[in-house]
Amino acid sequence: MFESLGRGWKMVMASIRMGFEDKRLLLPSIMTVFVNFFFGLLLLGDTSKMVAGSGPTEKHIAANAHNLIRHLDGGQLMHLGNAGGISGFMEQSGIGGVFNNIDGQFCWSAAILVAIWWMVNRFLEGVTTAMVYSHLTEGPGSGKFKLAAKAVLDSAPALIWLGVVTFLANTIARGLRNKQATTGSSGFSLGFGFLAGMIQIFWTLAGHLLLPAIVIEGCSFKGALKRADKIATGNLLTIGFGEVGIDEVARCTTYLVGGLFIAIGGYAWASGWLLSMAFLGAAFLWFCLVVFTTAAFMYIRSAFYTCLYVWAIEAETVSELDRRKVAPPAPLAAALA
Repeated sequence: MFESLGRGWKMVMASIRMGFEDKRLLLPSIMTVFVNFFFGLLLLGDTSKMVAGSGPTEKHIAANAHNLIRHLDGGQLMHLGNAGGISGFMEQSGIGGVFNNIDGQFCWSAAILVAIWWMVNRFLEGVTTAMVYSHLTEGPGSGKFKLAAKAVLDSAPALIWLGVVTFLANTIARGLRNKQATTGSSGFSLGFGFLAGMIQIFWTLAGHLLLPAIVIEGCSFKGALKRADKIATGNLLTIGFGEVGIDEVARCTTYLVGGLFIAIGGYAWASGWLLSMAFLGAAFLWFCLVVFTTAAFMYIRSAFYTCLYVWAIEAETVSELDRRKVAPPAPLAAALA
């Protein structure tokens, strides 16, 4: 665990240094944070109207509001440790997260809103991937937002297919979890839960190989599946996804940022400054820190998977015996040093 955490910290610092070389690399992730706020508030308002018209209890309204707020930004601002986690909304498998946490009264307009939200997130993640790829292969300053956005837009059909298949994978996983709930604590129940978890984990990891194939190499969805399969079966990646503990570093950062807010609030409460300009200024600075940290971990996750993909492409050009001699891109090399 500590080795993984150490690698994750090195990857974080190396990615930040790369970001300082070209600060535009962080722009799509910062945009994603505010996009998630915007869509989350729209979704909250849309569902509140639907719930109000159906006459449920106040407890029911509160439950829906809680679930929506929990997914407001993909689990990043309030649950930064899940920013890159397997079940986060930002993940390839995350489109089902909102559906899983809102009951059957979820209306079609909200469902369409969630689908658009997910596509915008994928678009911005794809822009980050394309910009980081240019930075790694062509040097600092080569990643242009406009060119990266055009490459992602040109890949829109493949991204739509990625969304459709992701939704289907989540629907199957959700069905298996429902089966688990109805079968109690039997062996079948454990089996259903295991299968549901495997589907989501597999598709999350597969999605992180599909997106670079779609954006970087311009593959169709079918072509991206073939590329991901070739990379996986050809042993082109010489480390596992869990060997660099970015999730653990993000989780520790969550506790530190959350603890800072508690410290600020506690001091202001004890000093009677809770409504003072000093406290409001400190709260605003804390919010800016949260936004930046959240965006940073989104960018770092994209940089990590882009580094893996670039490494796999380079390993593909040499014989299997020589693949361990292929140096990974600089941020990943720093993590593995």
